[in-house]
Amino acid sequence: MKSDGPLVSVIMPVYNAGRFLRPAVESVLGQTHRHLELIVVDDGSTDGCMDTLADLLRDARVRVIRQANAGKPSAMNRALDGARGEFFTTNDADDVSHPGRIEYLVAVAEANPEVAAVFSGYELVLDDRRVAPLSKAKGREACRADIDAFRMPSHDPTAMFRRSMVGELQFDERLPVVEGLDYILRVGERYPMMVVGEVLYGYRVHRDSITHRDPARRAELVREAIRAAARRRGEDPERVIASLGLGSGSRIERADNNLPAHFIESVLSLIGKRCRFAAMRVGSACVRLNPRDAHYWKALVYALMPVPLIKVVRDR
Repeated sequence: MKSDGPLVSVIMPVYNAGRFLRPAVESVLGQTHRHLELIVVDDGSTDGCMDTLADLLRDARVRVIRQANAGKPSAMNRALDGARGEFFTTNDADDVSHPGRIEYLVAVAEANPEVAAVFSGYELVLDDRRVAPLSKAKGREACRADIDAFRMPSHDPTAMFRRSMVGELQFDERLPVVEGLDYILRVGERYPMMVVGEVLYGYRVHRDSITHRDPARRAELVREAIRAAARRRGEDPERVIASLGLGSGSRIERADNNLPAHFIESVLSLIGKRCRFAAMRVGSACVRLNPRDAHYWKALVYALMPVPLIKVVRDR
């Protein structure tokens, strides 16, 4: 195991994470890069999840901060105020990091000192099964194109940030739920980023959350983050919203946060790697999530299509 190298601060905001909290913490403490600190911010949990960590808190690398419930961006800022690492990253309280995640990202960051953030690929964790891997390496130009198009280069908690570049930036507490989008856009407007083509993070999807979220609120917060970015760039916010197709009734207002889109991209990525059977498994897993919704069948349809037909459909 790697015991030396730069100190990395791993921030874990916690609010009623239930049985998923302990595996999340264990995935951080089990990293091959041992020189890290885990800052757990208990954001007013009431479900007793913190009690499941009693023995793990004996690890000297773990620090716990407790606060009244104020939301994830507030918890992130509290942790950053006391973070000591040369780099920082997030591990959400119900997600899991692959054992080599930190070591891999540190190595890439050290080899590319001009970048402020290194992202990775990720997969979904559904019913404790890892499905739908999505990995696509991106250089600085491709990441800049994403930022210019108001997109994140990859899923926000996969990123590891260089604190010497982003140390003065904080998460906007007025934008809960989309604080990662807002933060990454602000970092990307200033500094280069890159994405490694390795799956290093597991994003847990809860079946009950697919239909019980508040899509209207989240959609409006996304629009607010985009409007703020447009104003920073001297663009008309409402024109940008319209050009991105993010108005009322758009895909961001789906209750499932357009989850099938991730499965589709995973299928296309696997087909590109000539892993057709793996693509079919991903498509089938998407159908099982919600077989009554035609949107959830699209990934499987792509998995069964010949490549020339896929190109025709995607072009249209």
